[in-house]
Amino acid sequence: MHEKYRTFGWLIKGAITFSFAAATSFTSAATSILFIGNSYTYGLGSAVRFYRSETIKDLNGGAQGGTPALFKSFTDQAGLDYDVYMEAQSAVGFDWHLKFRLDVITKRPWDIVVGHGRAVLDFDHPGDPALLIDTAKQLGIVNK
Repeated sequence: MHEKYRTFGWLIKGAITFSFAAATSFTSAATSILFIGNSYTYGLGSAVRFYRSETIKDLNGGAQGGTPALFKSFTDQAGLDYDVYMEAQSAVGFDWHLKFRLDVITKRPWDIVVGHGRAVLDFDHPGDPALLIDTAKQLGIVNK
């Protein structure tokens, strides 16, 4: 199996696990959740890419569905009220989102933020987690 699809499979499994955990943990109406990521988030090259894209808000206006739409479908089936948003750009990590999309990410407060970085962690230094750790901390600081 191609690495991209194996990784995407784990992302879907994570979303499924998170949605069931959310079903038992969060009960307030209209909980907002933001998914920050890249093409793994919206499922580039898969059938899920445009799955129920009308049920979520793609903050980049791309009408993608992906994992956020799967999450929305699971929460709807569980009788939970979530406003689901996605901010995703192909082949980028948190550093890109901080540099180019911080205004979108911080435009409103979020109840929950789910994100992931690049598969190689750092494009310039593959396998080195330092950039991911640093930018994840920065996202945590600006979203407080």
